[in-house]
Amino acid sequence: MNNANLANLVENAKLRMAAITGLETDTISQFDPSEGGWKMVIDMLEHRSIPRTQDLLSSFEVVLDGSGDLIRWRRTARYTRGQQG
Repeated sequence: MNNANLANLVENAKLRMAAITGLETDTISQFDPSEGGWKMVIDMLEHRSIPRTQDLLSSFEVVLDGSGDLIRWRRTARYTRGQQG
């Protein structure tokens, strides 16, 4: 799969997760090939705060099949943006 196709796959996954959860995507913190597809972690904004270091974010593990279709997802963590990891 070329870089343009990977970029489309990631963008589509972000749009699907935003539609499912109602949250704004923040970053992709992991993207790896997995058996028959892809595994990624999408960090999503749950609550915007002032200062931004206090924004509440959630990490979602997302599994896609080889076509890029979403198979499953789950929230794996919640944290503030400024939290040391």
